[in-house]
Amino acid sequence: MLILSVALIGRFPVSVPGTVPQPTLLASNLSLPGLASAATAASVSGEIGASPLPLTVTAPATVQDEVVSAQDGTTGTVAVLADQQRGAAVSSEVVTAARVERVPIFFEVQVQDGDTVSSIAAQYHVTADYIVWNNNDISDRNALTVGITLQVPSVEGIIHSVRFGETVSEIAARYDAEARDIIEFTANGLQDDPNRLRSDALILVPGGRRLAPVAPSLRPAVTVAPPADDGDSWRWPITGRITSYFGPSHPLGIDVSAPWGSAVYAARSGTVSFAGGNPCCSYGLHVIIDHGGGYESLYAHLSSINVIRGQSVGKGDLLGAEGTSGRSTGPHVHFEIIRNGVPQDPIGGGFLP
Repeated sequence: MLILSVALIGRFPVSVPGTVPQPTLLASNLSLPGLASAATAASVSGEIGASPLPLTVTAPATVQDEVVSAQDGTTGTVAVLADQQRGAAVSSEVVTAARVERVPIFFEVQVQDGDTVSSIAAQYHVTADYIVWNNNDISDRNALTVGITLQVPSVEGIIHSVRFGETVSEIAARYDAEARDIIEFTANGLQDDPNRLRSDALILVPGGRRLAPVAPSLRPAVTVAPPADDGDSWRWPITGRITSYFGPSHPLGIDVSAPWGSAVYAARSGTVSFAGGNPCCSYGLHVIIDHGGGYESLYAHLSSINVIRGQSVGKGDLLGAEGTSGRSTGPHVHFEIIRNGVPQDPIGGGFLP
């Protein structure tokens, strides 16, 4: 009978007054790690029942060797961070040093209204001579043409077109400079190996200077034409009108004006030692021929070049076309004859008829 009563009571429970109700938890009062504080009650539910709900946290997969134990994690992490900081500091120092040493060979400066050779030289902390020496067509230091572009060396020195087979020692001797200064000037890229000197490259010769030219001759402008081949003598490189003679205001060579694109020929047989240049300024595109015996000839302001360095050419062979590359106020060829590094007067020196 007793057993039957217990079974019936368990099947039909009786409500007992005063029983404590099951608790409820408002979502607005719930705070769990990782739950956004901006989550509103409406986004979750008005109430969360007291019944336990499973909370699953999935950890990312790890590699055994990458797990740092709690015992030495702090020390190891600090050490790693310290190494990274030291590495970053060293990298920063290297980058900073590289930026400091990354001095260009020259600056391209466009002449503005009121500029003079002296004012530009003062702005770039070089003497006026280095502006003139590196821009062969400057005839008046105080009357520069507005809009033209000049080559201004980054330090006092001569911008040099490296000839085929030329050495650092030969270049230094040409400009009365020190070979070590050429090698140590960062922008030349020769610190590791002076033999890396590349033909057709432009380099800077720090402290170099143009040697004094021979005495000039003064003649009126005349029209010239290449004569017939007469052995090993010199010939005119182009048919045209002489517009600038060799002299104090034009101490490197002569200028011959001709229609744009006129053919330019070798004045004498020899080997092409340079073919290239910077189209923006100074000589622009130019060719240099080594004639042996210490003689060279130079042909500047070309619009195109038809030869390559190392090529043998005969007198009268086509070198390229006349143009206006570099510092040029009109189509012409700037022509030079150089003996042992010293510019000669092509006409007064008896080279050209």
